Amino acid sequence: MRLALFFCLLFSTLSAPIQAKLLDKIVAVVDEQVISQSLVERMKVNVSARAQISPYIYNMGKKLTTKQAIEILINRVLVRDKLIELGYVISDDQVESQIKATEQRLGLGRAALLSFLKGNGMTFDEYFELIRETIEFNIFNDRVIRPLISVTEQEIKNNFYKENQNNKSISFRYTLVDFSLDDRKLSKKSERRFKEALKSFQVSGTLPEEFKDVETNTLGDITEEGLTKELKDLLKRTDEGAFTNSIRLGSTTHVFYVQKKDLVESEIFVKNKDRIRAKLFEQVANEITSLWFERESNKHYIKRF
Repeated sequence: MRLALFFCLLFSTLSAPIQAKLLDKIVAVVDEQVISQSLVERMKVNVSARAQISPYIYNMGKKLTTKQAIEILINRVLVRDKLIELGYVISDDQVESQIKATEQRLGLGRAALLSFLKGNGMTFDEYFELIRETIEFNIFNDRVIRPLISVTEQEIKNNFYKENQNNKSISFRYTLVDFSLDDRKLSKKSERRFKEALKSFQVSGTLPEEFKDVETNTLGDITEEGLTKELKDLLKRTDEGAFTNSIRLGSTTHVFYVQKKDLVESEIFVKNKDRIRAKLFEQVANEITSLWFERESNKHYIKRF
């Protein structure tokens, strides 16, 4: 009787449905390195703290999507591999040294740091790896990205002019090359092609037959005084080193090449120059960084699930 009861209980247990609980899963693979769902979820939980500690890497605010988290983790691998290739490996001692230096700079002890981390849902181990990641990105920017960035004086000036094209208190001084054609020798269709033909002329040194009668005149030290509003607005909208759109003046059609464009009073430009340079530098850095990751990805096996 007892034996029959034992087998009855055994068979009822074996026949009961088994409920499997998914503990973790792979969301991406970079070469031989696996990125897990649990790591992604942890990043999403404490992204606010990460953004405070490392705003350059975690610059998406208080919310982090799964896709963004995966891309950050993939980029981390790409950066780390590049640094290893260049001979940089960030040791635990370097990370600890950086943490202590930060504590001293802020006048905080380890207890205060742990309290901050706990309040922001981050473990010390996560913080430790985040500091390693930040050091790596700083070296990556200095050694790989920064040498590729170039912001010219002309780009700074052109950006300043764009910001102030409607500022009536700012006036300019120009050196212009005036290309003009008699309207009787210029059809409507030709007028639309005039500017593009001149841009090609800069490279090839030749003009199409329909523009063979173009007249050229260099105008130096031209101020806005005496210019028509239409021409003044046209020149303000045109960057140094660029051609204006065509404009009719009397019985001729003109396209001006802006050889030089300077402020009559430059004090306002000097005050804004460093700000504009920093803004352009950041824009170019972001573009170059995105392009670098795109190209570097092609050198690795990357699979997203």
